[in-house]
Amino acid sequence: MATNDPLEQLLQIEPLHVPQGFSERVMQHITTLPLPAPGSQPLEWLQWLALAGGALAGIGQLLSFVFGVWAVSTAG
Repeated sequence: MATNDPLEQLLQIEPLHVPQGFSERVMQHITTLPLPAPGSQPLEWLQWLALAGGALAGIGQLLSFVFGVWAVSTAG
């Protein structure tokens, strides 16, 4: 049964043969990027500030929830 679907036609073809040593040649042509120096990111402190702010907001929400549960349970 012949089909006109290009995907089905591709699935019927044998996979490509990769030449010996292909991955080694490709890896030789890849240049490595230099790693940034520690502390060279100007907004690194901003990440820590955002983390601390999020933690404080989370603790505030938790305390608000606990207070709400306590208030409802003591109201009778």
